[in-house]
Amino acid sequence: MTTEDGGKATTQFKPGKSGNPGGMTKEQRAQIAVVRSAALEHCPQAIRELVELMNSTDPKVKLAACNSILDRGMGKPAQAITGGDEGDAPLQLAGVLKLVKPAEKA
Repeated sequence: MTTEDGGKATTQFKPGKSGNPGGMTKEQRAQIAVVRSAALEHCPQAIRELVELMNSTDPKVKLAACNSILDRGMGKPAQAITGGDEGDAPLQLAGVLKLVKPAEKA
């Protein structure tokens, strides 16, 4: 943080300067909105097709359709982050906290 003559800390961005210069442009956000809108228009048909595929005689197709519907309706299941040890056990939060270095005081 820098200070001005009055000793007050400045935290505001300078006028005309972006706080995220490498971020998306307005045009990119508008393009994403158009694509998202077009995709949403096809959602009801896509769900109907997935329901039809659930009646397939091919078990792989049936499973994929069921998983797609469940993922969208219930959300994907949480995935454990493994530590890569012998048992490939999930990381414990306490172990992660030990890796964090406390901030130094000025």
